[in-house]
Amino acid sequence: MKSKLRPYQREALDWALRVAEARGGAVVCLPTGTGKTLVAVSFAEHYLRSLRSGEKILVLEPTRFLVEQTAKRFRYEGFSVSMIHSGVKERDWSQSIVVATPESALSYLDRKYGRLQWEKARELASREFPVVVIDECHHTVGKDPFAVIMNLLSGSIKLGLSALVPSSRIGEIEEYIGVIRKWSFSELEGKGYEKPYMIAEVYESPFRRQEEELYAKLYNLWLSGGPSSNFAALALTTLSRDGSDALIDSAAKPTAFARFLSEVAPVLDLPRESHKLPVLQSILRDYEGNYAKALVFVNRRCTAELIAENFAHLKPVKIIGGREAADPEARRSLLEEARKPEVKLIIATSAGDEGIDVPEVDLVVFWSHVSSPLRLYQRLGRALRPAPGRVKYAVFVVTPGTRDYDALPESLVALAREGIDVSGIFDDVESPILGEGMVMARRVREVSQTLGVKGLHRETLLSALSSGQWAQRAKRRIAAELDESVKMGALLYYYDVGELYSEIQSWVESGVSELYLRLEPSHRRYLTVEEAEEAARNYPENFLDGRLCFDPFDDLRVKGASKESVNSLVISFVKLLSSGAKATQLAGVFSTLAEECPTAVVKWRIRLSEALFPVNGRVLRLSVTAEYGPYMVRNVRQIALSMRNAAAIWNLITQLVSGSEGVGYCDRLLRASGSVNINPS
Repeated sequence: MKSKLRPYQREALDWALRVAEARGGAVVCLPTGTGKTLVAVSFAEHYLRSLRSGEKILVLEPTRFLVEQTAKRFRYEGFSVSMIHSGVKERDWSQSIVVATPESALSYLDRKYGRLQWEKARELASREFPVVVIDECHHTVGKDPFAVIMNLLSGSIKLGLSALVPSSRIGEIEEYIGVIRKWSFSELEGKGYEKPYMIAEVYESPFRRQEEELYAKLYNLWLSGGPSSNFAALALTTLSRDGSDALIDSAAKPTAFARFLSEVAPVLDLPRESHKLPVLQSILRDYEGNYAKALVFVNRRCTAELIAENFAHLKPVKIIGGREAADPEARRSLLEEARKPEVKLIIATSAGDEGIDVPEVDLVVFWSHVSSPLRLYQRLGRALRPAPGRVKYAVFVVTPGTRDYDALPESLVALAREGIDVSGIFDDVESPILGEGMVMARRVREVSQTLGVKGLHRETLLSALSSGQWAQRAKRRIAAELDESVKMGALLYYYDVGELYSEIQSWVESGVSELYLRLEPSHRRYLTVEEAEEAARNYPENFLDGRLCFDPFDDLRVKGASKESVNSLVISFVKLLSSGAKATQLAGVFSTLAEECPTAVVKWRIRLSEALFPVNGRVLRLSVTAEYGPYMVRNVRQIALSMRNAAAIWNLITQLVSGSEGVGYCDRLLRASGSVNINPS
């Protein structure tokens, strides 16, 4: 395992192993942001050594997105795992560690043991999965799939993980999994964790099938660049940020947007309630006992009405503008009502953050996410004043795979600057921000599969994804989406070393004496980050973990991090470069920065200048420039693969000039050579 446990993580692991061995199961309850995933990895590692043939460790996550994040964390720590959820077509249950949703695990076990008597099925299922890790185990109640599978795997050793276990669920969780041990903030003091005044968390709310299909249709329409693309963009935002109820409400108004919806988007076929409503119900249940008053921010009046109707038992008060916001007396009466102890829920639209001083709350839920940090400051400032001795919570409800998620990183940076702990959201530095860049990544994968090619040229993608009257406009939009997808960690681009070599040879044969070669975006090949690992194995000449040389003072750019952090990173780079470090080692420098500023972005260029290339009794002066990024620093694996591609280019040029005086120049390749396109002199 690469990562080292902090003292409190080691303490939690030792307790869990001791109790699980003695009593069959244990539940570790650590606050959000304390790195529970690392405890799970260490727990699995302990039992992995003693597995017999056919035995496996099952790790359960409530959503497919958490399945992917946790699986990537296991891989980052050096373990081979398979991840299985509803979106995975080829399901491999043979790996020693399987990360899956409980629904997928139940489906597998039912097919395998469903025809057997119950006791026999339990025996065989527990024998196949003698160790089970249950993340977010506070869901293990009632008829939830978590509870059903725990009943089936009653003979397995279990580790439950959660940040919050409501008192009403303790009995069932202990029955299904094992004894619960909660670590309070005071117990973590001096053990590598400092209590924040407020903790941020993200709850993912995936689309249902109808919404997913509509979103894909709208996305393609927007991408086309046609005359309706602006309306398509508005529909994408409304559906992902607010929900189907808001889109249906928009369709009922006498506007051009409503006409577009009626003609293009079958909104009347959508569910009448937003896909985010069940998630809000989960949040309020999960935080039971940890808040006296909750505040939910929404964008639309219809959404506020929907929430108030479904949570009438919390005596909700709506602050949604209109007469109450304009009339001082009505506003005073409304706020007095909101301050009553029996009122557990306040629902506010923009009227709630413009001139209305809402009561102090312990839990704020951002249902409709805001992309402006300034607006975020305004909302937090009025709702979440720091309270001595108390920890408060901010929860974002976001729709994965959409632009709703794309607005998240900037706001999380804003939260961090305000002293709010966002570390739990970035527990896995390897996973991408699952925004609309994931939609483009899926499109790239689809085109790759159709053409049977891994690593598609940019121009091939632009042509494949655009057609018709608005093709040129679409190409510009697609190009921007490709860049955004790379930045967010869903796609990787690289330059093919074989193609570069062929291009150089072509110019050499033309008889030029000087060649200034700048690798443009048109030279790039794209694939998903998931496919990149396989590509690196199959085409190692493009991903060489070798020496890489560039000037970190001139050719490395970092945005979104403090000057001190950037200076520290550059100093580390200089030390590694001077020692002849390899690409993966250089990429590892960003891990520290990722912990401090996970949403900072980095880009760099390599400039191989004044290299003398001996050929046919003459010498060719060769310069090559290639740019990489920007990448979010949290996506260290993506950065490492890109640096390995840069190292492969460096290696090619070094080989070309080896055995001549050009080698001397290669050690001075960091001089400015201008940036011109391919152009023989």
